[in-house]
Amino acid sequence: MLRGEIWLGVWPNDPEQKPRPLLIVSNNLRNRALYLLDINVVKLTSLQNSNGKDKPINPSEDVVITLKKPTIIRSSSIFTIERSSLTKRLVQLSVADMLKVDACLKTVLVLN
Repeated sequence: MLRGEIWLGVWPNDPEQKPRPLLIVSNNLRNRALYLLDINVVKLTSLQNSNGKDKPINPSEDVVITLKKPTIIRSSSIFTIERSSLTKRLVQLSVADMLKVDACLKTVLVLN
């Protein structure tokens, strides 16, 4: 598991316990450490609601990408989960998109 990869996993506190996409944002030293069991991720969600309307986006915190459909990376939804809860690797985010996520994380965490 590497930083910038999108994996399927269950969102923390998800009542449906449905596997959903999560972006790994923790550094690769942590991600590769055999003695550490957890990993830092942010949520991804589809851009559109079930009624077809776009969900609200905060440009300073959210990045819109296209996977199978337009998807929002919610950089403000940061979670630490057990690595074992990630079940399937979907894709590696592009360098350009990861730089956008990094900028949003800096804003969310007030690291500027």
